[in-house]
Amino acid sequence: MNWERVQLIFARELRDQMRDRRTMFTIAVLPLLLYPIMGMLMLQISQFHRENPVRIDVVGMEHWPSALPFIENNKIAKGLLTDNEIDLIHIESLSDSEVGATPDNKPKVAPELSRDHATLLVDRARNRVHQGACDLVLIVDPKIEERLEEKRDPDAADRPMSLSDSTSGILTLVGNRANDRSMVADRRLRTAIDQWQRVWISQRLSEASLNPKLVQPLAIAEIDVAPAATRSALVWSKLLPFVMLVWALTGAFYPAVDLCAGEKERGTLETLLSSPALRREIVWGKLLTVMCFSVTTALLNLFSMQLTASLVMNQFMRLGSEQMIESLGPLPFSSIGWLVIMLLPISALFSALAMAVAALARSSKEGQYYLMPLLLVGMPLVMLPMLPGVTLSVGTSIVPVTGAVLLSRSLIEGQYQEALVHLPFVVAVTAMACLLAIRWAVRQFESETVMFRENERFDISTWLKQVWRDRGATASVSEAVLCGMIILVALFFGRMMVSEPTISWTSIAKSTVIIQLGLILAPCLIMATMLTRSLGKAFRLGVPKVSDLAFCVLLAVCLHPSYVVLASWVQSEYSIGAETKALLLQFDAELSKVPLWSVILFLAVIPALCEELAFRGFIFGGLLRQNGVLRAILVSSLFFGMSHGVLQQTITATLMGIIIGVIAWRSGGVACGIAFHITHNSLSMWLARAAKQPDGIPDWCSWAFQAVDGGWDYSASWSTFSILLGIVGFAWFFARERNATCYVGERGGKPLSSSQC
Repeated sequence: MNWERVQLIFARELRDQMRDRRTMFTIAVLPLLLYPIMGMLMLQISQFHRENPVRIDVVGMEHWPSALPFIENNKIAKGLLTDNEIDLIHIESLSDSEVGATPDNKPKVAPELSRDHATLLVDRARNRVHQGACDLVLIVDPKIEERLEEKRDPDAADRPMSLSDSTSGILTLVGNRANDRSMVADRRLRTAIDQWQRVWISQRLSEASLNPKLVQPLAIAEIDVAPAATRSALVWSKLLPFVMLVWALTGAFYPAVDLCAGEKERGTLETLLSSPALRREIVWGKLLTVMCFSVTTALLNLFSMQLTASLVMNQFMRLGSEQMIESLGPLPFSSIGWLVIMLLPISALFSALAMAVAALARSSKEGQYYLMPLLLVGMPLVMLPMLPGVTLSVGTSIVPVTGAVLLSRSLIEGQYQEALVHLPFVVAVTAMACLLAIRWAVRQFESETVMFRENERFDISTWLKQVWRDRGATASVSEAVLCGMIILVALFFGRMMVSEPTISWTSIAKSTVIIQLGLILAPCLIMATMLTRSLGKAFRLGVPKVSDLAFCVLLAVCLHPSYVVLASWVQSEYSIGAETKALLLQFDAELSKVPLWSVILFLAVIPALCEELAFRGFIFGGLLRQNGVLRAILVSSLFFGMSHGVLQQTITATLMGIIIGVIAWRSGGVACGIAFHITHNSLSMWLARAAKQPDGIPDWCSWAFQAVDGGWDYSASWSTFSILLGIVGFAWFFARERNATCYVGERGGKPLSSSQC
């Protein structure tokens, strides 16, 4: 690749983008204006954000015990609340007859007199709150002092003290849960009542010559070991990466749309593609341009946010809002350096993805519609680190974007040792994701069908005729992706419909057959029948070599210990919930009741056949078109992993699907993958059964196993040897000559052989 051409294209595209006033306003001017305006609005809104006083009407306060008053001079008694909280509660003491008055002091028509006095009082209080005369009504039982002083038998059937009982409680609160002021009044009054009860109990204990501390025997002293810098950076370490990455994605997308779809509209893309520069050189030049705007947008937003936040915080301190400053903390300036380091690779990833997606668009208007799907995919990865309990670990560090955000959080919070341990995982995953995204963008520019699509009116009948006329030996890339998405959606709804409350072997077998045949294989059969000319070629069926089948069986045996280790590690990193563990125990218990051959048939053979025909047959064959080997292996494996429904199984199945995908590619068909899959599933079922039986391992293979926690597992020696043997065998199978029976597409109506793949 000629980097001088890349530099030339980069300079050209950068100049063109800087001449666009709308782009420059969005990228450079808007961030510098947005946050100061938001800060000004925040200061103005804070002037109205004050705790408003509430009005509470009290009925029957004259019956309150005089030894410990609750209300003094129409205010909550001193010591029950802080002075500020007391001033925020306005008390109005009313008589029984005054409760029925409306806000304009007009007496309300009394309800039916046939009901008792307590119910009548509550109904009037409800009307008073509903009409807005007050925010809350407190009704005191006339016999409150007697009921407080009486000796209660713990086993007696009388009712305990209640704040919600409208007829028999010592205190009755009448409020409106649909009104915020009423809920605030309820909360403040309950706090005062709880404090009064503690004081009253302490006094009674003292009168009985008991220690008042019996009410609260434990005193808690808090010691925070977190440094002040870490506490101040805690909130910002979650907020800043989120804001910066959102703007990095936004700043990458609009230039990418203009550089791809915009040039298609202007007619300048053909001139650039006809130049001596290679397609990958053009992509790299445009990618550097998009990345430059992405980084600039994020940095300008970060700078403007840092400056505005510092000024706003200083203003809040002058206004006396120390509580907000203490909870939020000042914006740490040192965090900007770590954010910039994280921004570069993430911006490269977002820029490559934006270019690849924008290349699909026929116009700038269509390209803007693609922003929402890209945001829907990227936002969960950015928002996941903001959830409580999500911390940096090996499991989270291998998640693209999420691992980088969590790493930056650890660096901002000063947890350098933790960040250093997980740094290699984050770097490796981020680099791999960037390379795959850039490769995808290059492939988009190398595809003439993608770059030179014209705007056309969509007509359903014309489209159906074209699809039927242009049927190939295998599905197209879009048809394969559509089939995978249909399978996932069908599985989502199907698992809910076929699930039964009780787990039995009959329900397990029935649901397995329905899911595998009806939800996984059936969509592929329907699409293959309608969209391809040959079911055999669409599902990549063929007669494999016996030696290849035998080799794949042995390879599955050798790699199964590594799968067990991988599954154990995944379960340790991504723990299974208690409900899921209980279901798995019931599932294993049901499997131990039936013959092994039926378990292998329904849970090993049938899933292997259906899943391989679907994912490594129809979907893999469609994705393999246009020399999309890497795409076929990764995308089909992702569909295969997500079809399992459980996160832990999704991760392990995706990694195992990559191995089976390589086997399906090198063998030229689906048969070897089926043999590998059946062997792998059978070993898993057999080992699960053997773990429940002390003598479940035959003597002839006991040398490869060891007893662990009442069950069986692979021995360390056999695990090490088999993994090495499996790696060597897999490498040999990958390096050997490919089978000549593969069909990856058509050219001139004729299937492409392996030499043309």
